[in-house]
Amino acid sequence: MSETGVVLIIYTTKYRLGGHQFPVVAETLAAEKREAGREAVVRAVESKRDVLAAIAEVADAGKQIAEFIFVGHSGMYGPMFGTVAFPEQFSPYEWEQMSIPFAEGASASFYCCRSARWFAPFFARTFGVPAYGFFWYTTFSRDRERYAAAGDSTRPPLYTIGCKGRKSHGIKATFQKRLGMMPAEKMKRFEPRPANGAASYDRVAELYDAAFQDIRVRKDEWKWLNEHLPAGKIDLLDIGCGNGALLNALSERIATGTGVDESAAMVERAKKKNAEVSNLRFETITGPILPFPDNSFDVVTSLMSFRYLDWDPLLAEIKRVTRPGGKLLIVDMVTVPVKTAEYPRLIGDKLRTMRNQKANARFDAALKELVAHPDWQKMLEYNPIRSEHEMKWYLESRFPGQKMEILNMAWHSRIVAFDSGPVERGIEAKLTYP
Repeated sequence: MSETGVVLIIYTTKYRLGGHQFPVVAETLAAEKREAGREAVVRAVESKRDVLAAIAEVADAGKQIAEFIFVGHSGMYGPMFGTVAFPEQFSPYEWEQMSIPFAEGASASFYCCRSARWFAPFFARTFGVPAYGFFWYTTFSRDRERYAAAGDSTRPPLYTIGCKGRKSHGIKATFQKRLGMMPAEKMKRFEPRPANGAASYDRVAELYDAAFQDIRVRKDEWKWLNEHLPAGKIDLLDIGCGNGALLNALSERIATGTGVDESAAMVERAKKKNAEVSNLRFETITGPILPFPDNSFDVVTSLMSFRYLDWDPLLAEIKRVTRPGGKLLIVDMVTVPVKTAEYPRLIGDKLRTMRNQKANARFDAALKELVAHPDWQKMLEYNPIRSEHEMKWYLESRFPGQKMEILNMAWHSRIVAFDSGPVERGIEAKLTYP
């Protein structure tokens, strides 16, 4: 850890619950740094613009950042800003374009839920500094070493700690916390190691292609897409096209189909699979840039891939290349535990899924082989599935009046779908990013 430079502590207050306590946590951490003879700068950040301004303030003063600390809420892909009604989150692409004036020996710490699962290692790789985060959900505590109930208090000292609880370990963990017997999670440290190709679908392209020869085996998703595609011959763009199975299945219904994906191995398979289909084409893209003219497509689809994408910058591109009246159709998987009231729906969905598995035994066997493979498991570490509320709040805030639908439930995940309606009615997010 660098002993020179500024300790920059940023925090949120508006996004979700506990906002009034995060400033106290930030000041508690700042007081400890100052007591150790460090210069600590504390700033509230309610938007992506505010984060950039706080970093620029340090750089404009001719200083460097020795420690970068965030206190607040996060999603699977990192810190959250704004509000639930209109959430903001830097996409991976936006972080990668950002310049942070780190001092030699600097580090970063993220005092927010589940930051060790994806964001802290990503941040370490991106900026070349060690990064710390929590694997479990966080809570407020009077003691930084073990859970000591803080209630709604704003009296310092106050800490945000990672801690096992009901969300992660059930009722037993809740009792342990209340009895003062639950130790705080030690922050996990991640070194800036490269992904070495494990983050893409390249290593699992063959297994994926074997499973998804015909996308119509995903009956719920196929049925919903067909119900929401407009009539007539349309020009369709499929983002995250994989092996091209969706466009192949739609080829006789559409005028033209264009598939894009960041995995060169997947695009190569899509090209070979559809070499004789004249109205389909496939391209590899890098980052949230769509290499097409304005108003090129009637519909944009994203099947089981939107969770991986750079939401805000890509959405701006989708709006640009979609014709007036055109729309975005998303089908994806999200994580969320089933609620007791949802059990009747769950049972019905499970029975239907079992029937489909029996009717498509070859697909089911290939899918099980895919998801059990070590390369698939490693890929998921770099590309985690989003929580239901993250995707719901984002999409419904960008396209007011449109609602996310549930197509199929499982115990800890579900398939959801979203029809944007005419894309030009969507709110243009006036966000500042690099």
